[in-house]
Amino acid sequence: MNAINLRFNNGFEWVNVGNVTFKGYLFDHEGSFLTADEAASLFLPVDGIATLESMLQQMDGIFTLIINLPHGTLIATDPIGGFPLLYAKADAGWFISDDAGIFAAQKREWTFNRDAQQEFLAAGFVSGNETLVKEIQRTQAGEIIFLHHDKKKEQKTYYWFLPDYFTIKSHSLLKQDLKEVLQNAANRLIDSLRGKTAVIPLSGGYDSRLIACMLKKAGHEQTICFTYGRPNKESDISKKVAEALGFQWIFLDYNAMDIQGLTDDPVFIDYCNYVGNISSMPYLQEYFAVKHLKEKELIPDNSIFIPGHIGDNIAGSYVEKTIRVSNNRSHNSSRDIRKGYFNFLPLSSDQEKIIESRLEKWFHSYNPPEYIADIHYDSTTEDWALKERLSKFIFNSAGVFPFFGYQCRFPLFDGEFRSFFRILPYSLRKYKALYNEVLLEHYFMPLGVHFPLDVINERTLTLRFRKIKDKLRILVPYAIRKNRLKKRDYICYHSFTAEMLKDLKAQGIKIPGKINSYNALICLWYSDQVKRNLTDRGFSD
Repeated sequence: MNAINLRFNNGFEWVNVGNVTFKGYLFDHEGSFLTADEAASLFLPVDGIATLESMLQQMDGIFTLIINLPHGTLIATDPIGGFPLLYAKADAGWFISDDAGIFAAQKREWTFNRDAQQEFLAAGFVSGNETLVKEIQRTQAGEIIFLHHDKKKEQKTYYWFLPDYFTIKSHSLLKQDLKEVLQNAANRLIDSLRGKTAVIPLSGGYDSRLIACMLKKAGHEQTICFTYGRPNKESDISKKVAEALGFQWIFLDYNAMDIQGLTDDPVFIDYCNYVGNISSMPYLQEYFAVKHLKEKELIPDNSIFIPGHIGDNIAGSYVEKTIRVSNNRSHNSSRDIRKGYFNFLPLSSDQEKIIESRLEKWFHSYNPPEYIADIHYDSTTEDWALKERLSKFIFNSAGVFPFFGYQCRFPLFDGEFRSFFRILPYSLRKYKALYNEVLLEHYFMPLGVHFPLDVINERTLTLRFRKIKDKLRILVPYAIRKNRLKKRDYICYHSFTAEMLKDLKAQGIKIPGKINSYNALICLWYSDQVKRNLTDRGFSD
């Protein structure tokens, strides 16, 4: 028989209704918002993968769903994998949990996944259903799995970000359609807030500014904006946006934060274990800000956080950088993905081969439905990015909100929003062309939050210029690049990682001589934490 042990109930609770366990929230086929217990009741009639797949394709939300059936356990995750579960074969059936620490406490030997560590150190996540522990697997975004009591496993992907056609509507009609899509997403957001205070991590970028404008246009005055790091151009823009909209603005200066002894802080360790879950980098950007907001009681306890996660990616920010197929060489998805996404630190040729072989393994089991191809862009690379990097690295960072007991919403991962951009021609998605145009004309200029000099116009940075810049970067002496890295470190990562470096050196861990991102040090520290946790309980390297 399968055994299930669920621990994390902060922010979003696991709710049981009959044989169904649900965490998160759902919008039904009519777009109505459902709480966890309301959503769980919908799935009581489910008797297998086919029935569940049919239902999920008509719904949207951020959730994980568990259904206990006579022959095993059905598990489904939303299209971005908001609440991942871990599972491993046990003496009888499967053991399933949301907490890697519960596995480590079991009386058995675990094996560190060294090949997975290579890609983890380079990109901040482990691809596929693997983790940093060989015997433990994790659920995937947009996937249904059936774990049979006899230790067999079935799996089915029910969500793909692949175009089955490209719209031929005129530019003016598409602009109007996008306005309606954004308005519908705003309506669903307001419905889901149920009058509670909205808290926006407001940067100088477009996505979080759009969310602030959505709430302003909807008349949701119970809105608080906050910005963090050290004072910089983005924080100045954030302040101007909040003031123009009449929202309270809080700045959390990371220069003033006391981070001495960070890696010995039990709250910080719990956070890293919660969001890392032996497969993802613990994202630190908002950790100190949300912790401070809670401890100083600067926001109501029932506040709901609304980050701008994923919006720019869906709208096309990476289309030219990593989705376009190069014209001067044969296309190789594994090589191009490795070059585009696995770059936290310089890689040896052997490390590149390990990562590319793992990516080839991912695509070997990739079995998408029919979709329309574009000779200039690789849609499957974008689908990989959604299921892997966006899910496990960018979106996973939102785990900081429920860790501190708050719920969150993601209007820029709204199902209708995704569907609109999925069939939009790449010519209108590159550099977020249509998205930026609508945001400027329909939101920013009418509400007085358009500052023409606030950001570099992405369309002026051509693909050729970006590639030349990337090639020249490696010719710059590392000492100069390292100094630039620290100079542009508005989040104070050098301070956080300095504490981690102390910890690693005390353990005798070899530190990379060169890094391209502070994320490399965070990943090294966290993977060492995983090793140490398992060593105490029967670890095999």
